[in-house]
Amino acid sequence: MTVKKARDKPRRVLDAARSWVADILLIAGAVMVAVGAGLIYVPAGWIAGGALAIAGGVLAAKKEPGGDDG
Repeated sequence: MTVKKARDKPRRVLDAARSWVADILLIAGAVMVAVGAGLIYVPAGWIAGGALAIAGGVLAAKKEPGGDDG
């Protein structure tokens, strides 16, 4: 039986934060691209946002257990 120690908690928090960094950066990048395109031409911003949302959905579906890649 393993005993969880108080010093393991910061390590678990850092591991959880590291797993979210890539997702947060992808979302922030997608928002920046969509807003930038929207500043140039508003319909282009909506189109870029939709395309990036579809791409994000595909990436999220691939991460789920039991998806196409197992």
